[in-house]
Amino acid sequence: MMDNILRFFRHYGLSICVALTILYLCMMPGNDSNFDIKIPNMDKYVHAVMYFVLSFTISLNLYQEYTKYKSMTMVMWAVVIPILFGGLIEVMQDKFTVSRTGDALDLLADAIGAILGYLFASWFVPRHFKQNEN
Repeated sequence: MMDNILRFFRHYGLSICVALTILYLCMMPGNDSNFDIKIPNMDKYVHAVMYFVLSFTISLNLYQEYTKYKSMTMVMWAVVIPILFGGLIEVMQDKFTVSRTGDALDLLADAIGAILGYLFASWFVPRHFKQNEN
């Protein structure tokens, strides 16, 4: 049992760390006025980048475990699950925080980032990473 848990974290630890970092950043108190950068809709770009990275790391982890890019498993875990995770975070922001609100455009940015991350990973990862020999 412990070997299975350690194996899981060894193979998917990066994706878990990215997801937990996103959760922390999205739920911590604060608002957009904490930043001195004045770029319109900057938070949407940040959301897209976060979910690009999440989808990319999930894709990488799954590829290293012999999952093919066009499989339903890959699409489900690298695209659909991150989008659902983004939706859950938006609901949690709306219901459980005082200084943050849920935003449908944030969810749209999450979805765009996840899709682009998956598409980029499907091109980049097979060219630069090997699958595990387990």
